[in-house]
Amino acid sequence: MKQADLGIGSDYAFLTYQPYDGAPLAARVRIVSIDGQGKVTVRVMDPGPKLPKNAWGARPVKQNEQQQITTRKIVCPWDEWADRSAAIGAENERKIAERRTRYDDFERRLADRLVLDPERVLPTEYDEDYFSPDTDAEERTALSQQYIPARGLGPYATLEEIRPLLVDLPVPVLRDVLATDARRRPGRAGTVAATFLRAAELLEVSRIASMRHAGRTSQEIPRPERLLDDRDIAFVNAVRDQIAAAGGELLLPPVPVLPDWVDEDDRTTAPVFGWLRLAVADTSGRLLHSPGCRSVRSYPVQLADHVPWWLVMLEHPRQLCAICGGPAVRDLVAMAGFVAAVDVWHARGCDKIERWQQTALQRLLSATALARAEAQEPDITLAWRIVAALRENSPGERGWAAYTLVAANGWNRLEQEIEKLPQAQREEARVVARDRLNVLGAALPTSHHTPPLPETADVHMIRQRYQHLKDLLQDTAPQLDRLLFTLPGAR
Repeated sequence: MKQADLGIGSDYAFLTYQPYDGAPLAARVRIVSIDGQGKVTVRVMDPGPKLPKNAWGARPVKQNEQQQITTRKIVCPWDEWADRSAAIGAENERKIAERRTRYDDFERRLADRLVLDPERVLPTEYDEDYFSPDTDAEERTALSQQYIPARGLGPYATLEEIRPLLVDLPVPVLRDVLATDARRRPGRAGTVAATFLRAAELLEVSRIASMRHAGRTSQEIPRPERLLDDRDIAFVNAVRDQIAAAGGELLLPPVPVLPDWVDEDDRTTAPVFGWLRLAVADTSGRLLHSPGCRSVRSYPVQLADHVPWWLVMLEHPRQLCAICGGPAVRDLVAMAGFVAAVDVWHARGCDKIERWQQTALQRLLSATALARAEAQEPDITLAWRIVAALRENSPGERGWAAYTLVAANGWNRLEQEIEKLPQAQREEARVVARDRLNVLGAALPTSHHTPPLPETADVHMIRQRYQHLKDLLQDTAPQLDRLLFTLPGAR
């Protein structure tokens, strides 16, 4: 209280103990004199309730004790103290109850982070503002332990093979991925069990496919054309638009514009996903297999050779294994995180993109960049340059005659087909073949450089150049004949 409000001989409440969870305690004191400079001398009329033992901040006093105190230690007139004490006690109890509620809610949410509930409604947000490395590591270890019973794995499953699967996504996302049905049965619409089916399947495929032994896996590794669809393309474009709106730009690995004879769906997908790395199984044959194909024995997917998806799009369907369908997705864990981000975005109505969702896309890009770095593959490859160069001014229908001209030999009947053509058409075929081979030769590096064919080059010289380039590039550019001559309608 202020010194001006005090009166000699009046009784006041002198605070002796202020607990954090209840009503404060006070002694009844009577002012003997006002000493000035914010000090008064008081006599203790009633020391009040007994103070708790070892109470922090307590000021014990004795009956009839006289001492000098500062005026700010006097709370109020004594006749107001009962109401003041009750109000302060009620307020402290309210704060304690709120604090206890918040703590209980925190403990509940902390425990809920590790509860696998397939009926959980898809949360409105997964991003977290607070991150503790120690807690995060403990939670991921706990989820790794839960993975074994959640997927019905046997006694030989180990944490060492599971931990690498649960390293990228936020813990709540991983928790909800594990909540999906082990037998791939979809859950109720709007629940996490219905949302994360693709991600859960990819994680399990990754666990099996990454086992470090040669031979067939017990589960098919997904091909990108079966795994990805329009919603994945829309998500990538949405992330790029969001970054662009903030003044930045997310660059995708370069993919050449594919020729018109490539499947229309592939040409639509290539600009967005053509850079994905596909694992190719080890084989001595000419067919392309997935490392999970049951017809071959191959290294695990992470140790197998890999190529960009756009290069496989150029392959003739007959070059792809009829059993497995051809090369499959290589970076399965990163892809699982990506499809989880896409499926959450789609389930929420394609609205907000959270930080972890953008990170999932960029992790997939990073996995691709790492795979290319390990293979020492540059951004622009020789195959890329060949495809880009030969797509320009493609001959269309005129390419059939040019192809017939250069491919004719003693083992086929194409020479007879050439003889049936009018002289003007044969001359046109010679010019087209010469020009297309010169375009191809110009795209080659200096180590494979060949001088351009002269305008007067005869059919024999053109055929020699064609055979030389075809032998040189047989393992570099798929379907080189179609790249050179288009061959519309070819099967």
